[in-house]
Amino acid sequence: MGTTFHGPNPWPHITRAIRTRGPRHAAIAYLDHNAPEQLPLRAGDVLVVNASKAAIRAHATSPAALAYYLGKGVRVLSCPTLHAKVIATNRRAVIGSANATINSTFADDAVIITDDPTIITSVRKFIDSLDDLTEVDQPFIDHATAEWTIGRAVPIPGVTGRIRNPDNDFLPTPTARMFVKHVVDYQPSPTEQHLIHEQQPPRTTAGPVAKYQLQSVRLGKPSTTTTGDVIVLVSADNQWIYPPALVTAEPLRIPRSGGAVLSFLRIRTDLPPLALHIAEKHLADLGHTGPRLRADHYVRSMSIRTALLQLWNL
Repeated sequence: MGTTFHGPNPWPHITRAIRTRGPRHAAIAYLDHNAPEQLPLRAGDVLVVNASKAAIRAHATSPAALAYYLGKGVRVLSCPTLHAKVIATNRRAVIGSANATINSTFADDAVIITDDPTIITSVRKFIDSLDDLTEVDQPFIDHATAEWTIGRAVPIPGVTGRIRNPDNDFLPTPTARMFVKHVVDYQPSPTEQHLIHEQQPPRTTAGPVAKYQLQSVRLGKPSTTTTGDVIVLVSADNQWIYPPALVTAEPLRIPRSGGAVLSFLRIRTDLPPLALHIAEKHLADLGHTGPRLRADHYVRSMSIRTALLQLWNL
């Protein structure tokens, strides 16, 4: 095949080029309801998109398209700084300007399609090197659907707006409600395993490493936490304190568990736990001598919430 150039309507050529065996890896910034026809992916493929709040609110990326690919078994990740449009298969690479949208079929887009092994490897390495990634799962899509209904209120990063610092985008600003909770290691029951599987699909090792992931935690009694709350977990032996996590769904009551609930938290995988005594000393140095990190409680003090976030530079 060699290397060929296609424009101004490259999508028919892209669609034909990627109909190959083996896994496909795609990094396409924006996609809409038309994407499944243009970009026919299947189970085992990896798709990185820009599904940031700004992209969703601007209707640049469609939650319906995300749900479609997730239902097909595609591993979908969101990168809020992504603007590239590249695809790598076992045999070809696609590099160009075309988003997977209906608008792209009318715009003057262009791509290069090549079977050069060096370029194919480079495209795959580029996709695998992307960071600041969030695993797209059902709670992510539910949240994105809610953002979609808000409308075209936020500029698209890299297109019409400034790229914000994404380090704490997964937490609400300001943090309205924060809790300190103790967690213990346990073996989930078959009922809990079923609930976890429904909300938290098994992760694969294909593609880049997600910066944000979903974690399940069992709380031993009915919890007052709700979607959008921030939880700081402490180990049962009071040795470690874990980075703040965001509650992504309402707690699920676990049948026949004495009132225990299962909560789903979005975590930053690149933030390490800290020794609890070091965290307490840091807070004391800031004037918070009684932060009560060794007991479960609702953190009422805004200054203590801020100090806890600062333990991880959030």
